[in-house]
Parts: sequence; C-alpha cells; structure tokens
Amino acid sequence: MMLFRVLSIGLITAWVSTAQADPIQTAVDQAMAGLEVASSDAPYSRTIKRMYIGWDANGEAKVGVVYRTIESYKPITGVVIVHKTPEGFVLHEALFPDISKIKNAKDRNMVLTVLKSFQDVPFDPHAEKSAVDGLTGATRYGIKTSGYLNYMARRIALEMETLPAWTKPKKK
Repeated sequence: MMLFRVLSIGLITAWVSTAQADPIQTAVDQAMAGLEVASSDAPYSRTIKRMYIGWDANGEAKVGVVYRTIESYKPITGVVIVHKTPEGFVLHEALFPDISKIKNAKDRNMVLTVLKSFQDVPFDPHAEKSAVDGLTGATRYGIKTSGYLNYMARRIALEMETLPAWTKPKKK
C-alpha cells in the first residue's frame, strides 16, 4: 500500500509539472530540435517578444522562430516557424500554443481557422507582398492576426539572412 502511494504521488507530481510546462518554450524546443540555437533579448522589439535562430553544424541558419502576444478574444501568443531551404524561405507553420486561454469553443475555432493558411508557404522576405495574402471570411481579429503572422515571418527570414550580433557566440 505504501508503494502504491509513493508511485501515485510521483505520477501526480510528474503530470502537474508537465501540465505547467511553458507551451511557448515547448513549441520553440520542438522546432529547434537538433540545432544550435541563439535567442534575442526579450523584447526583441516593440512588436516582437523574442526571436530564435537555429543553425546546423556548418553554421547555416535553418530554422527561425518568433513570437508575440496577439489580441484576440483573449490575449494569446502567436508563434511563427520559418525554415530556410536551398530554394528559399518557407513559412513552415504558425501556431497559438496557449490557445486554451480562449475558453469559448466557437471563438477558439474561429481563431484557429486563421492558421490553416499559414502552413508550408514559400515566400520572399524582400517582396512587397505578404507570405499569405487574404483570408476569406476572416473576423477583424483574423485580419489583424494574419498581418502580425506575416510580419513576423518576414522579420525572422531577414534576420536569418544576416545573422545578427545576438546569434554570435559571446567572447569569454
């Protein structure tokens, strides 16, 4: 009986710590698996909370992750993941790791519909147009969110091209 209690407490403790894990950091860690990673200061700018750039063993930028708080039905975090390929940049994915803050299922689903257009989209960060143009039936939140996600994709791609000072190793 004592062993059962110890195991139960251990399982509950593990479950609680997993449930309380930062969903944004978890998304960043998953996107950057197997890469060397540098992160900008927080905040990166007035409109972007933080950026991460991951590079391979050859020192080439491969993945960029950027996030910011987005006003929706509740403030949620928009995360954009960009991959650099030999053909150019691909907006791999946009997500809202903390979408559970929006309790109303109808509102949550409306916000999630914006993300369907933000998957595996090749784009040119130097072009005058957005990576994802136009959303049919978007709410005012959806239109604003789309603008933020496009802006973040463009910013991280431009930073991946130049590898800013914050990606360089610190001298000892």
